Amino acid sequence: MKNLSTLTKSALIALTIAGVGATAIAAPVTNTKAVTGSSEAVSAMQSKISLTQAIDIAKQNAKGDLVSAEFDYDDDDDDKGTATSEYEVEFISNGTSYEVKIDANTGKVIKTEQEKLDKEDMAEYSAMKQAKVTLTSAMQKATQSVNGKIIGVEFELEKGQALYDIEVVKDNQIYDVSIDANTGKVLSSQVDMEDDG
Repeated sequence: MKNLSTLTKSALIALTIAGVGATAIAAPVTNTKAVTGSSEAVSAMQSKISLTQAIDIAKQNAKGDLVSAEFDYDDDDDDKGTATSEYEVEFISNGTSYEVKIDANTGKVIKTEQEKLDKEDMAEYSAMKQAKVTLTSAMQKATQSVNGKIIGVEFELEKGQALYDIEVVKDNQIYDVSIDANTGKVLSSQVDMEDDG
């Protein structure tokens, strides 16, 4: 088992515990997205720093309006093959995006990056500034909808509609909660079967 990935090891252990026969263990794992999402959910629940704390830390290292914040889990991020958990928090000020990466277990700032926004990003930012519901209010609505730990929030324009896409972890599952940025209404709340990586 030394050369197997963490994901494969987890799948083998889970199958062994469930009492699945050796022939099933030899079969390829077909639903890797659900397994990976589950690993991210577990990692997010175990992180010592919350999304709100990460945002507060990021505010000390960047300026502007908060436009997104998300938990990022990578089970094979460095040369040693160890897992990393971090928050990526993004602010916008004067046509520039500032992204602060924060260790999800220590709260230490890992990296700060900045870049000029393109026209599409500026249009989205302008729409967010006109939204009647703030990002913070949308986060509160999401936790009322799914009583869990928020691990991601982002403003989006989807088919012309302004909304907040919020990820909440509950019972080791990630829920996608969409909230209308102008009314505060919860548009959808469902288990996320996809994993962005």
